[in-house]
Amino acid sequence: MTLEEMFRRIVRAHLALILVCILVPVAGAAILVANRPDPSIASLRLQVISGSPKSATEAEGMNSRVLAVATTPSVLGAALEAAQAQRDVDTYAATNVAAQRIGGSSIVELSVSDNDPLVAGRVVSELAARVAAFMNQGDQATFRSTLADLTGQIDAATARRDKLVAQLRGIADVTARADLGVQIQSANQLLSQLSSQRATLVADNATKDQVVMVGTQPDIRREPHSILPQLALALLLGLVLGLTAATVLETFRPRVTGIRALARLLQAPVLGKSTEDIESLRNTMALAARRQGVDAVVLMGADDEDADTVSKLLFSLSGRTHASKQSKQPAAPGDGGPVFDIDGFTDVRFTGLSAVTPEDEMTAGVVVVSRGTVLLRRLDDLDDVLKAVRWPVLGIVHGPAPRRFGRLR
Repeated sequence: MTLEEMFRRIVRAHLALILVCILVPVAGAAILVANRPDPSIASLRLQVISGSPKSATEAEGMNSRVLAVATTPSVLGAALEAAQAQRDVDTYAATNVAAQRIGGSSIVELSVSDNDPLVAGRVVSELAARVAAFMNQGDQATFRSTLADLTGQIDAATARRDKLVAQLRGIADVTARADLGVQIQSANQLLSQLSSQRATLVADNATKDQVVMVGTQPDIRREPHSILPQLALALLLGLVLGLTAATVLETFRPRVTGIRALARLLQAPVLGKSTEDIESLRNTMALAARRQGVDAVVLMGADDEDADTVSKLLFSLSGRTHASKQSKQPAAPGDGGPVFDIDGFTDVRFTGLSAVTPEDEMTAGVVVVSRGTVLLRRLDDLDDVLKAVRWPVLGIVHGPAPRRFGRLR
């Protein structure tokens, strides 16, 4: 099977089905988008560090950190509750919260979308405040724990040093006093190191960058829906569904599509179209009959719906045959009536299968009339008839094209 034949059998033959499968999801997507209100986007800007980020990686890290904190269920849930907004936290975090850094600066824009602009403004204000508080105070527990640990070590070192100093006052032995002096010196060094570490820790915490909000009033704007992505997805979905349905339908109800494909299967030429001049079509069929040594041409429809075309052709051909027989009678001199041209094929008889006479049976040939699209099971029925009568197939006449939205029975 060639690609052209596959295209004819699957796409052209089932074009109505494919169009319906495309139009239904596209119309549904258009209706849903048209009925959906445009969301409002409220945004606030946060300055994460006082200076500019040293690299794009650091800037992207700041943006990712803000988004990660903002979409944390506990933080976002608390902001929604404070804003008196009843929303699903997981869905809201996935679809309604976004963070975008502003160029290469240290400012990150936190935005919240919602169908209600007032809700969007309240949520982004509460959420930005909680993000800033968490980023500023999130590591304070570690700081306080480390500071308390260092303070405990300093107190222990101080107590040990004071104890050694007290022991030194009651010893008179020079060697023992020298040993205690060395221990006191080591205790002082340890105390100095611990004090230096605590001072550095306190200084670093005091000079740490604080996350601050740039402004207190959120910027609220309407964001119109873009219908093109939804329509594109619906179009793709409908096309896939339509092609799949057409392929399945063609698998269970195969057909021959195209008059040329039918001609190849029947191994017969296409003699013409039923809509062309009947005299030309009659002469072509009569000439084909004479080439096969046939006196009677039996018109047979490839499908039940071709019966009307066969009837019309037989009616037209019988009229032309009658006129041709009249043309053999010479006109009387001075007669002003019509004069018909003498036809060389007036002895070829055209008939239907039900009107075949015993005289025609031995010298009959078949001309198949088809719209060009026929189910294979109908073609099998035709083939059974042709094998039974053993008449040669003279050719095929192309009938009127089937209705695009009609269906084969």
